[in-house]
Amino acid sequence: LSKLNETAEMCRAEGSRFFICYNPWDEDTRQESHYAGMADLVKKIGADGVVIDTRGSSSREMQEAVDSVRPGVVMYSEGMAVPKDMESIVSGRVHNALYYPPLLNLNKLIKPDFAIFRVAEIAYEPIRREYATSFFNGYGTELNIFKPGRPDWIEGDYRFFGKTAMILREHSGNFVQYDFVPLIPALHDHIYVNKWPGRDKTVFTVFSIIPEGFDGPLFNVDVPEGSHLVDLWNHKEIEPVIVNGETFAPVRTDAYHKSWAGTNNEGAVGAIAVLPEILKIALTGDTLEASASRGDYIKVWAGVPDYEKEPWIIWGNSLKVSLREKFGRYEGDFIIQVFENGELLDERIVYIKPGTPRLISTRIVSDKSGKAPRGMVEVPQGFFKWETTNGDEFIPYPEVPYKGPVQMPRFFIDKHPVTNGQFLKFIEGSGYIPEDTANFLRHWVGGRPVKGDEDKPVVFISYEDARSYADWSGKRLPTEIEWQYAAQTSDLRPWPWGSGEGISRGKQWVTNTLTVYKLQGVDSTLCNTGNGFLDPVGTYPNGANPLGIEDLVGSVWQLTNDEYDNGSCNFVILKGGSYFNPGSSWWYVQGGPRELHYRQMLLRVSRGFERNGTVGFRCVKDL
Repeated sequence: LSKLNETAEMCRAEGSRFFICYNPWDEDTRQESHYAGMADLVKKIGADGVVIDTRGSSSREMQEAVDSVRPGVVMYSEGMAVPKDMESIVSGRVHNALYYPPLLNLNKLIKPDFAIFRVAEIAYEPIRREYATSFFNGYGTELNIFKPGRPDWIEGDYRFFGKTAMILREHSGNFVQYDFVPLIPALHDHIYVNKWPGRDKTVFTVFSIIPEGFDGPLFNVDVPEGSHLVDLWNHKEIEPVIVNGETFAPVRTDAYHKSWAGTNNEGAVGAIAVLPEILKIALTGDTLEASASRGDYIKVWAGVPDYEKEPWIIWGNSLKVSLREKFGRYEGDFIIQVFENGELLDERIVYIKPGTPRLISTRIVSDKSGKAPRGMVEVPQGFFKWETTNGDEFIPYPEVPYKGPVQMPRFFIDKHPVTNGQFLKFIEGSGYIPEDTANFLRHWVGGRPVKGDEDKPVVFISYEDARSYADWSGKRLPTEIEWQYAAQTSDLRPWPWGSGEGISRGKQWVTNTLTVYKLQGVDSTLCNTGNGFLDPVGTYPNGANPLGIEDLVGSVWQLTNDEYDNGSCNFVILKGGSYFNPGSSWWYVQGGPRELHYRQMLLRVSRGFERNGTVGFRCVKDL
């Protein structure tokens, strides 16, 4: 008995309960009173329930006997209690019944809070219909594993059972309500619906014997203001469908092989819920934010919830998280749920499209300054409506995460791109040598810039090289929005010098939200027009923007801090165009001076690949 007590404690520690078996027919081997003997066993074992073998009823005397040593012990009949016995017992099981549609258990209709468990003997044959019937009627399943044998199909049955059990547990309050409405009207034959109203939500369970599956409006539903429809079986948010002026819930059930018709493997199920809008969610880039007006904890699942996964659980009613940092490279549906006392209150779904670029770089804070350091320009704070354009979408670009104006802080930005001379001081002052030296400063000779090139932008550097320089100088790389805000300013100018003066506009096309003009001619006093020769910084003072920032376009493509991962490759964002403009094919990187809202990705194949003659950078510094 002491070892059985240890087993009972272990079960409770794992969230389960431990029942003992009572044999009322055992009259010849026991000398003590049955009631006293049962009470003694319950006390010493610490049992949570008693299975009354061969009986379909309990009695007041039995309940009082166990309550005297352990109040609340559940009396569980082996046979299905008939209505006259249901008053004396709270739980029972049913064998081999309800094989013909509509599979409605009338005991549940008479007493909805009566806990019925359908017995499923797993070693005989696939028994998916047993689980489906239990689910449709809002009660659980007792798995009888006494007969030996573990067939190969059992794992699939277990997964199906687990899916039904999870929904039953998370909405248990609905399945014991006396407002249960069985077999509500449906638009189609061979598919049945039970309605389970609750205090805050309503659940509908569906059982279908349509082998090809079902997909369409099925039953009338009321979705009050402040509520929404969720397909609990498929974990999708769904919209009601209007049919002849009435509101119907759309339902989708799985197909099954027609050879299963009439067998214990027949049928498919579904579950629809009208849930209150308790959860508010927002997905900004890769960052998920969620808040709930009530609830004990929030669960976030990568994909459909099931017992083979572990959700991320946050105690409280709000969260903010990078999905990539928490769930890795998973792409698809994320299920967000809020619970109270173990009951699901609300569920929302967000979708990460496969191949979506997700920001993986972080915005560090540089050493701070109170006034503009030498060679830098102050960018005032202000509101900025961030919109971008780009060329070829063979590899998708990231979407702008902000839908409206963003408040930008004050910061400093280099007036010009970093030069060869400045980078030489960094090399000499820090002793920097990259791990991968392929193409590193390949335009230098003898470890130094070619004479006369000291004031030209440094090129043949990688993302890591640029960040190392920025860190050494007490600065950092700008984020894309910082670079674009500093360049466009709050008036959203497409070019540093204004709205397009000096540009001959040819054929136009639309990319994303902005109109882009193919450059046929640019005033050569404003910037390098793409002549193929790199100029020293400061060559085009007339092309400065209102803040005095120069060489924003037509000099070198300028690295930003923003690095993205799309599940297949990483890339960083470049801005500004360059002095090189191959014109024979649009398949080339669209060089020359580029609009300030234009972005170009640079695939992170290797550091040597990143280092080329058209890419440089400038830095920013925090106030």
